[in-house]
Formats: sequence, C-alpha cells, structure tokens
Amino acid sequence: MKRGRGRPKKLAAADALLNAGHELLLMHGLRVTVDMIVAMAQVAKTTFYTYFKDKEAFIEAVMLRESAKTITDEEFLSSHEDELRPTLIRFGIQYLTFANEVRLAAWDRLIASANDIYPELAVRFYEAGPGRAYKLLTEILREADRKAVLNIPDPAVAAEELMGIWYGYTVLRVNLKVLPPMSPEQIRGRAERGVDLLYRIYS
Repeated sequence: MKRGRGRPKKLAAADALLNAGHELLLMHGLRVTVDMIVAMAQVAKTTFYTYFKDKEAFIEAVMLRESAKTITDEEFLSSHEDELRPTLIRFGIQYLTFANEVRLAAWDRLIASANDIYPELAVRFYEAGPGRAYKLLTEILREADRKAVLNIPDPAVAAEELMGIWYGYTVLRVNLKVLPPMSPEQIRGRAERGVDLLYRIYS
C-alpha cells in the first residue's frame, strides 16, 4: 500500500501533543492536566502515555523543544567546524528571537512555580530549557579557547557575560510590555554587538 502524503501518524500525534502542551502550559502553568492536553491535541489518552512517562516528562519535552529554538543539536555539532564569530552571531540571533517573544516571562513563571512545589523538578525544567542553551554556549566558547581562537580562561563565565549583554535591559522591557518587540534588524545588531564586545574582552 502506498503511504499517504504528510508526516507519519505517530509523529503527527506527538507534534500535536507538544503543540497543545506549549499553549496550555503558557496559559495554565503546572495546573495543566493530561486530560486538557489530549483534548486540545485531539488524541487518545493512551497515545499520550505512548510517548511520555508522565506529565513531568512531557513538560521537559516541551521545554527541550523550546530550547532548540535557540540552537538545535545539529547546529551545535556543526559549530565545531564553523568559524566562531558567525556561529556566535547566529546563536545570538536565535536566542534573541526567542527571548523577544513577550510570552518568555510565562516560561520563567513555570519554572519558578515548579520550584515552589518540587525544587528538584524545577531543576529538571531549567536544564531542559534555559540551562541547555547556556550549557551549549559554554561548550562553544570552551572549544574556541581550546583552538586558541580566543583566550577564555573560564568559558562558563564568558557564556554568562555574553548572554547578559544580549539580554540586557531591552529584553526585560520587551517582556514587561513597556517596549515593543525588537525588529529583525535590531536583533541582528544586538547579537553582533554582544559578540564584538566578547572579542574585545577575550582577544
């Protein structure tokens, strides 16, 4: 039999669940239930447990998918072969594009609310979300130091500094809705400025 066009049904069901989870978590936080998720995704409850052990594992999967908007695993692996400056600028553009969403604060609230109830769960959510991007950026900078492209004694500190320059006060105001979202041109300019400052510090 010929396979129909489009994504296989199983992958489509997983996508539908993750898409539903994304919206519901932003609206309801940890109060979201599996019943709410499968209802929005229009799949059977058994399908949910085919892919995810429990609600916590599902939330981690949603956070990992959101984190991949900053840098995918494939992009991270290719970064070891690419020139450093374009790699960092690309990272910064993707990071700022994600941070430029006014709903970013909702993800922060999700992690904070998890910490109030289950501190160990909050750590898992952080590592799957913002912590993943920070860790990958640290590894890119560690590789740059190893290759002597830059002189970076502590890559973890350098990654924190660079992300701080990118985020700054502007993204805070965007997420507080007292400043309109940045344009693509503003995002690129901010990403490039951050990388230029990093080079000045560690050249």
